[in-house]
Amino acid sequence: MKNSNRFLEYFQGKSIFITGCTGCVGLALLEKLLRSFPQVHKIVLLIRQKKSKDVSTRMLNYFDNPVFSVMKNINKNYLEKIMWMEGDIVKPNLGLSSENLNYIYNNVNVFYHCAASVSFVQNLKNSITSNMHGTEMVYNVAKDCKKIECFMHVSTVFCNHGFSQSVLKEEIPENPANPDHLLEMAKTMSVNELEEYFKESNLFFNNYVFTKNATENLLGNKKDNIKIGILRVGCVMESYQEPYPSWLINANSFNIILKNLVTGVVFNINEKASVYCTPIDICVNALIASTFDTAHIRDNLKVYNVATNSPTVKEIFKIFVKENVKDPWLIFGSLKYRFLCHMKDLLLEMSGRRGIYVREIEKLEHFIEISQKFVLKELYCHTENLDELWKSLNQSERELLFFNLNDVDYEKCVKSWYKSSMENQYNPMDPTSTMLHLAKL
Repeated sequence: MKNSNRFLEYFQGKSIFITGCTGCVGLALLEKLLRSFPQVHKIVLLIRQKKSKDVSTRMLNYFDNPVFSVMKNINKNYLEKIMWMEGDIVKPNLGLSSENLNYIYNNVNVFYHCAASVSFVQNLKNSITSNMHGTEMVYNVAKDCKKIECFMHVSTVFCNHGFSQSVLKEEIPENPANPDHLLEMAKTMSVNELEEYFKESNLFFNNYVFTKNATENLLGNKKDNIKIGILRVGCVMESYQEPYPSWLINANSFNIILKNLVTGVVFNINEKASVYCTPIDICVNALIASTFDTAHIRDNLKVYNVATNSPTVKEIFKIFVKENVKDPWLIFGSLKYRFLCHMKDLLLEMSGRRGIYVREIEKLEHFIEISQKFVLKELYCHTENLDELWKSLNQSERELLFFNLNDVDYEKCVKSWYKSSMENQYNPMDPTSTMLHLAKL
């Protein structure tokens, strides 16, 4: 039927399990499911203990996030859908109690594995533990579920960055290591031994992209007859439309670099490179749509690249600089920013406190040195799987889950990025706001 909606029908009565619910993708995924799929039966959220906050505190404050403001007005009974479970993805059986584990085995239909370590400077051993071993532990629980329909894994379009390929197809990428062998090595070797032994990781920009690549290979080797969907996202940026424009919980590397243009920071780019800026709501809509698609595939695995090969980095920069960077001091590079940082540190030290702002300059420069590699390599992403899925949708389905990046107005997006980032923040380029900020320290 023309107005039928296969997505709403599919999620009717489903029980869903989500890892990484406190991260950007996990948070946005939950919000969308609660707001647009009220017919979902139950959503199980895995949450772990943190040093700074216990689990009960994290759960209590979770729905205070502004992203849920629209959803709360639509779905008044949203808490009835939520089931919290304390655990950790790197532990056997996810560290779950036998009662919680039995509930999952007997009820959960869809797994969303959104949890990952996205640190670019993490050592290889810890990165393997978080990204590869964690995925293995989540998958081991999923494969024993009686009603499992699909296992959805969130990956990155940069999974081959630094490796020889300049084209990313929607298939499992090449990796110089056997993923099972790599997991065993991480268990038996020390941090230094692993880094020294495994020289192949140097083919990639950092251990994050290397282990995300290896994790895809790990899933590609599974033969348990479970439908697996791998959704690769790019640099997750502020929302395009949902639940409201310009929402984002955590900034990614390119986002941070872009916002620091206002300070006069300069770094190298490849004018032809695409940075794959993907609004968070489009990532989540594509993830939900590909869930339905994955559950109905003939083969056991399907990969989806959420990417568009335009605009380029240069084109994004032109729009951003034109709209937002208007300070005449910027012809002198970051001179004004550095001067203000030194002055702020001087004021702090005169008041008996330790200066912090010059060190922030050093941290930013180190961060840019690590991150700018992502805007130096040309990479072409194939998107046939997601394109075909979009073409198959009727109007009702497209309105529910808009994920066609070719229809995104990137000029509109870029113009709003800086404005949203500076709301509730002081402007480091403005002496008046800087002094007011110092007064609050």
